[in-house]
Amino acid sequence: MPERAGLDPFFAPESVAVVGASPTEGKGGYGIIHNMVDSFDGPVYPVNPGRDEILGLRCYPSLRDLSGKVELAIIFVPAARVPGVLEDAAAAGINAALIESGGFAEVGEEGKALSDRCKEIASRSGMRIWGPNCTGLVNTDPFIFAPFMLVRKARERLRPGPLGIISQSGMLAAGFMLQYVISGFFTVSKACAIGNKLDVGEVEVLRYLADDPKTQAVIAYLESIDDGRGFLEVARDMAGRKPLAVIKGGRYAESARAAMSHTASLAGADEVVDGALRQAGVIRLDDFHDLMNLGKAFSLHPGPFNLATDEGNNIAIVTVTGGAGVATVDMARSSGMKIAGLGGKTLESLGGVFPDWMPPGNPVDIWPAFEQRGTDTFVEVLRAVLADDNVDGVILLPFADRTVEYFPFDKIGAELRKHGKPVVSWIFGNIRYFKLYEECWDEFGVPVYTDIRSCVLAMDAYLQFSRAARGRGLEGKRMHG
Repeated sequence: MPERAGLDPFFAPESVAVVGASPTEGKGGYGIIHNMVDSFDGPVYPVNPGRDEILGLRCYPSLRDLSGKVELAIIFVPAARVPGVLEDAAAAGINAALIESGGFAEVGEEGKALSDRCKEIASRSGMRIWGPNCTGLVNTDPFIFAPFMLVRKARERLRPGPLGIISQSGMLAAGFMLQYVISGFFTVSKACAIGNKLDVGEVEVLRYLADDPKTQAVIAYLESIDDGRGFLEVARDMAGRKPLAVIKGGRYAESARAAMSHTASLAGADEVVDGALRQAGVIRLDDFHDLMNLGKAFSLHPGPFNLATDEGNNIAIVTVTGGAGVATVDMARSSGMKIAGLGGKTLESLGGVFPDWMPPGNPVDIWPAFEQRGTDTFVEVLRAVLADDNVDGVILLPFADRTVEYFPFDKIGAELRKHGKPVVSWIFGNIRYFKLYEECWDEFGVPVYTDIRSCVLAMDAYLQFSRAARGRGLEGKRMHG
């Protein structure tokens, strides 16, 4: 049996053929060939027997006409034609095929028979297969953008970053890409839609990302974990080294059946899955909004923070509104975090900032002091709170108005870097200043959200990962960017 290659031919191919390339805008075959021509550094070969050229490139009738020239074949043709294309690929010496076509095991017995034929060809030839029924993959360094949805100037719009994404749902991965990655909500190293996992599965991809120096954190949506032992082994290896947050779908019989019809996946007993994932250090989530928000947090700061206390679970809340402070306390306590008792030195420092009639406490309600002293109040208060040996992290709740334009980001940022503790911020008020506030905090690795629940989620995840890192002797101030 031929030796099987690893995943480098998918993430960093020297040359690519697009089978099913189309000159018709709006079709998936056009999206793939356009994306590749627009952004890929190596040679790109369109394959379509009905065309002489596409996007100014000579078009080939078959992969057999490209023998010895192609490392990766991206396939987007009707499912019934895929086995024949794989035979052509094997004859041409191509050892990696990315199949974005649907219509395989997820649609019934006929599709399963097609999958079995594809497996047999791959086994006989040593070819690796990614998919089918997926939107492919993205790598930002070296750059390859393989999805079938058209994204113009993808290379300019995707900012390289430390986050790896794995999704078993192709269209969900496409949505992630358009809504979160292209928009700049977070920055990525690699995004992987693995589809039906005929060959390349979640464990192999996760291991690749775990070993990839350009990927420092991973978020994933999975409908099944086929090799539970292997997955947990990789997850335990990542614990405290690289954050891993996962939505594992198919908790209940109804969703498990939906997963089967969607990507031909079988879900295991959820109670067992849940316990095993948590013991392995995986942050398990239920909601895509939460998954994306943790992606944002870990793309801004994927590394561990310094923890001040033995528990590593004590937070301070600095707020301009007492009501938001109360709500944050309730949510933080519900998530298992503790509200730090501020030390005497901290209370003394805050007493010099607060008006005489207002004793400081936690939450630290700074509005009366802010009215007297202005934005420098944030600097003085955060300097004192971050230095407190009872505080592991800070949730900051300011107000958005014109003061954002002269908010002391640099002074506070210097304190953040000095202490190496996590800070997460909520913002409310005048929406026109939200983007400016968020962008200014990006430089200092502070995620900004428009709901308090996401702040609490991000802080809890930061502290959880930092505790795991401390347990492995990896605590520190490593900061992205």
